[in-house]
Amino acid sequence: MNLIRILLADSNYIAKEGLKSIFGTDDALQVIHEVDSGSTMLAEFPDVRPDVVVVDYTSPGFNIQDVKQLMNLHANIAVVAVTEFTHKEQVREAMKVGVNAHIQKDCSHDEIIDSVKAAVNHERFFCGKILDVIGEEHNHDAFVSCDPISLSMREIEIIQMVAGGQTNKQIAEKLCLSSHTVMTHRKNIMNKLGINNTAGLVIYAVKENLIRPNKFLFNN
Repeated sequence: MNLIRILLADSNYIAKEGLKSIFGTDDALQVIHEVDSGSTMLAEFPDVRPDVVVVDYTSPGFNIQDVKQLMNLHANIAVVAVTEFTHKEQVREAMKVGVNAHIQKDCSHDEIIDSVKAAVNHERFFCGKILDVIGEEHNHDAFVSCDPISLSMREIEIIQMVAGGQTNKQIAEKLCLSSHTVMTHRKNIMNKLGINNTAGLVIYAVKENLIRPNKFLFNN
């Protein structure tokens, strides 16, 4: 993967230092610029040209309209929202303006890094807590959508492992992820597919020929 250049947008110094520390553990990620207000983000973005903006739009000095304006001016930019506890209305508005990924500040190290990489690859990524906030409303939208469903290779791999009977812990160990990150991937997958349980994932895997039923489903 090419180097992912990150702009951090948050008025909280400690939050930015924490994120910089996390991103610094991955050689594929580099924080190239920091801003502490929405107006500064909009003014300085053209000179910086990052691959992804990691922003807390609930932080003082920011609002979701700053993100909307940024995405209107720079349509191809990936945006990851990293917030404290967020209300359903705020998440819904963030999704409406085109935020690629949405997580919370108490997410795990791996989940934060995964959210950035997913956003840059034009994948949707919502942590488990954000999916719980949006709840059934988002699942229903995914189910009735006529848009094609796009699953990443990692998501297909996890579907195959879940359908093969592996636990979150086993999947996490095999893929070198945290159990929390695996759970988030599972929730994202079910959200995309409009599926509410593991049995639904197994049925989907069989229908799409992602697994061989005689190998995974009927062994004693």
